[in-house]
Amino acid sequence: MGVKYPLGEATSSDAHAIATLFALSWTSPFTQLQFGKINPPSLAKAMAPRIVDQIRKPHCLFIVARHPETDEVVSVAQWSAPISSKNGEGNKKEMAGEKEERQRLEDEGYRQRLPENSNKDLIMEFTVSLRKLRNEVLGEREHYRLENLATHPNYRGQGLASHLIEWVFPQADIKGVIVYLDTASDNSAMRLYKRLGFQEAGSQTIDELSRFGGEGSETHVALIRYPQN
Repeated sequence: MGVKYPLGEATSSDAHAIATLFALSWTSPFTQLQFGKINPPSLAKAMAPRIVDQIRKPHCLFIVARHPETDEVVSVAQWSAPISSKNGEGNKKEMAGEKEERQRLEDEGYRQRLPENSNKDLIMEFTVSLRKLRNEVLGEREHYRLENLATHPNYRGQGLASHLIEWVFPQADIKGVIVYLDTASDNSAMRLYKRLGFQEAGSQTIDELSRFGGEGSETHVALIRYPQN
């Protein structure tokens, strides 16, 4: 019988461990094209304060799997939950101009916080591309969105990613909302997502990566799991 890893919501004290898992998982050529050669300890140190802030937000969920003996965080799924699911409030309606201005300011702030040696133009084009994909697929529908998923290399292949994704399914089904994620079209986890009931719903491609010092193109695919009765 395999080891059972308890699942639960993360606390602020888990932020550095979560940041470390994310840093260790960002090894794809496209990620390296965006951020350069990644030093996991340095990246984790830089990311941890932001994760602390996110954990405190009512619509952000960090679900972690812990080692049963050491309590070490060995896997994590970061979710965005429907706003109303935790604080009972609906989204405030914004005028189109107000929304565009808010988004512009948020993008400017995000760009300024990016590491100086990162490929900021590519990161921002990718950010806008994913936002467009999500808007096209989701519209105004409430949803759970998988933001990040990572497992420590020493604990991969034990089904932790599946359990962390499935954790949200009962809540989504009760609320009658979809579960959304987007991922690279060549991600090896695509088979896992489809086995868990996700269906392809759209895609976005960044062409001519040579503009940013890379090669070829990068396609991300939107996947949806519809609520089950």
